Amino acid sequence: MTCALCAPAQRPERQNGPDPANLPETNPYSSAADVETGRRLYAGRCGHCHGQNGEGGRGATLNTGRFRHGGSGRELFLVVRDGIPNTEMPGAFRLPDAEIWRMVAYVQQLSRHGASDPVTGDAAAGAIVYQKNGCAQCHSIDGKGGFLGPDLTDIGARRALRHLRESVLDPDADIPLEYRTVVVTTLTGKSTRGIHLNEDEYSVHLLDMSGNLRSFMKSELEDVKLPGRSLMPAYTSLSKTDLEDLVAYLGSLRPKR
Repeated sequence: MTCALCAPAQRPERQNGPDPANLPETNPYSSAADVETGRRLYAGRCGHCHGQNGEGGRGATLNTGRFRHGGSGRELFLVVRDGIPNTEMPGAFRLPDAEIWRMVAYVQQLSRHGASDPVTGDAAAGAIVYQKNGCAQCHSIDGKGGFLGPDLTDIGARRALRHLRESVLDPDADIPLEYRTVVVTTLTGKSTRGIHLNEDEYSVHLLDMSGNLRSFMKSELEDVKLPGRSLMPAYTSLSKTDLEDLVAYLGSLRPKR
């Protein structure tokens, strides 16, 4: 739900908080003052990924009234407090419960007053644009496709249309940590480019452009660079129609019920 940062979240052990069964179903902190406090907390912790008005971005949209993990006060509290395992959504479990409830109050207000981005393209035509531009070489949908870019199977439920559009036009603007590019150059001058997997004091591990896992000892390297550039090219040459059709297609990719 909120605050998608840069590391996969693992549900922590909550030592000093109420058991979920003992939480109220409705938010006990819902006054105008609570909502205002929640707005300030949200702005500092969540707005970067979810948009200051819940319009979405790298994180899910929060202003449509639709929440994948439930929209009751209790369900939203648990998502904010504990995060969502194996996603970029961390938990705020170190915050006092009252502050979590107040952020929930603000999110609940957003869900009542917001609106989703309008879809202006044609999803069926966008599927053709996706194939014609070779997107499947790096991205997968339902297990079919490449691995050098994020899985897009349910990207429409996880990213706002605005963010999808920006990612197509400027993929360098927001690169997930797990897809950061690294370039290593050996002492003999040979360079290898790929996805940065791990690095410690002695070695660098990457997935090269052919999908091979590679490990390099730093003592054998001349240079290690994290250029801050996505492996994905910018599709600025797409016509406005093709762009909007592609965005409509990506936005239609949601979990099957």
